[in-house]
Amino acid sequence: MNSPVSTFQILALNDAEASENRIHSDEVAEKYGFTSALVSGANVFAYMCHPLLRTYGEDWLYRGIMDVVFLKPAYQDNLLTIHTEQLASETSERNHLTSAYNEQNVLLAKLESWLPEHLPPVSELAAMTGEDHKEKRVEIAWDLIEINKPAPAYTWQPTEADNLEHVKSQRDQSPLFSGEHALIHPYYLIDACNKALKRLFIVRAWLHTGSRMTLRKPIRVGQLVDVHAIPIQKWERKGHQFIKLYIAMWIDQAVALEVEHTAIFRIAD
Repeated sequence: MNSPVSTFQILALNDAEASENRIHSDEVAEKYGFTSALVSGANVFAYMCHPLLRTYGEDWLYRGIMDVVFLKPAYQDNLLTIHTEQLASETSERNHLTSAYNEQNVLLAKLESWLPEHLPPVSELAAMTGEDHKEKRVEIAWDLIEINKPAPAYTWQPTEADNLEHVKSQRDQSPLFSGEHALIHPYYLIDACNKALKRLFIVRAWLHTGSRMTLRKPIRVGQLVDVHAIPIQKWERKGHQFIKLYIAMWIDQAVALEVEHTAIFRIAD
């Protein structure tokens, strides 16, 4: 039997209007048939994390798997209802399904999160890096995406100020994300994955469609994080062109986080 964990509501906030991704602007979003500028998938994902963080605290960010899929867009000031239920499982210490709905009860996104008895092995892709030729970024195109060719690794050092900026937009009051040794907020983690894509290419308007994240150790403010990114798949469907990146974040020579990050990089006209 599935059992409810919690339900709460939050107003969606578009804090990416100035982003390079112009799908967060009214003009470009409307060009592609949307009602107005889209709230980022990273924000919606982090809204869905709130009830799990309230239930499990920092333990939820220490180890486990999260798989989020975005189905429909959220818009500025949509009142989102976030519902979480516990799923029965014989192979996980915990397993939850979190769903986000708008005022019309339309399902916008689903997040399944679980803590298996044993995490899968680290992918062999995690250690791969490309040579740094300091090439200028170019606009993304199908033929420029080289599958399984690793990008140059780079170092990310999340600051307390940047973490708090993400916390502020989430209206998250948890003490887990404040202080000089604070945990990195889930919004900031998945936003860092977006940055990995943007380091590879200029992408004028794109849609985040999903991410699968394997947490192996927590990431904190001030740590030096080595980021490896590799395009592992590209495909077309219904006129859209998709890209999937494998991203590994290393801390102290150990993999802290693995992500398969999927986006529509060319939206069908």
